Amino acid sequence: MQATTAMALIRTLFWTAIFLGATFFFTVIFEHGPADFSDNAKREAENIQALFSKKVEKRKDDSDRFTPPLH
Repeated sequence: MQATTAMALIRTLFWTAIFLGATFFFTVIFEHGPADFSDNAKREAENIQALFSKKVEKRKDDSDRFTPPLH
């Protein structure tokens, strides 16, 4: 019974990896076209990496100041 569970996990991980790879492939093809695929794939990978590694900076403006409640 445990071998079946392990195989199901491996199968799920495999299909998830295939899905993510195909999604990346089609994203590169649709956004950049089929010409020069390797350079466009590198560019798209950098865009994805920047999306997840970008530090969110809090904007400083007047709404950040504490105002006492009005009574």
